Amino acid sequence: MEVQIIRNATVKIKYGGKIWLVDPFLGDVNSLPSFAGKSANPTVSLPFSISDILNGVDYVLITHLHPDHFDTKAQETISKSLPLVVQPSDLEKIKKFGFKMVEAIDQQKTLDNVKISRVEALHGEGKILSVMGTVSGYILEAENEAPLYITGDTIWCDSIKSTLDKFNPGIIVCNAGGNVFLPENNPFEEYISLERVHKVIMDEKQVLELLTYKKDTIVVTVHIGALDHETVTRKSMKEYLENHLVNMNRVFVPEDGETIEL
Repeated sequence: MEVQIIRNATVKIKYGGKIWLVDPFLGDVNSLPSFAGKSANPTVSLPFSISDILNGVDYVLITHLHPDHFDTKAQETISKSLPLVVQPSDLEKIKKFGFKMVEAIDQQKTLDNVKISRVEALHGEGKILSVMGTVSGYILEAENEAPLYITGDTIWCDSIKSTLDKFNPGIIVCNAGGNVFLPENNPFEEYISLERVHKVIMDEKQVLELLTYKKDTIVVTVHIGALDHETVTRKSMKEYLENHLVNMNRVFVPEDGETIEL
């Protein structure tokens, strides 16, 4: 198995003899507006050309349709005949983008000998969930491979514990930038008011909880270093886990473009 971080939650994975591109966010630097009043997004460029990123891809796996996971550039540049794997709630919208081969995973499907199970993700807590929408994680299983868990955008919660208990993944690709929305920089004020800070994906403290709960897995942290509403850096993630005596052989905090062989 190989896991290559591209940028943000965009990850290219060799698994079960196929290449899976997760959550393609392919736009130019600063092509999206600010989420926290600090900078336009993404804050960094892609490490490779789009043609290199798409080279060899067999399936595109999409956890949800927020623009930092499937943006306009991805919709325009990915071949409409490339198979897309999506959650059911996104199926019709993605078909309207012109994609011809779209597989919706309700609970479980097998594609080219890789079994894919869709699992719950909780993109925040409280009333902000009314605007964050439905998000999914995925478990990939194949012969002679450790089960792989792609968390999607989620906080640490009981449904994550249930997924770990049920599937016992050997590898977890975890979105862990600690992204937050603040009352003073609320992009949702047309829909809801925010009286406090709302965390919408895991941070270093919740990654520690994950590692503590599941003591025999390897975690690859992604969704770090590309958006202006993050609270976690790669440096702060490493330092926090090291200070809490985590065995860092269990944790990878890759730079954009880095490939990890597992």
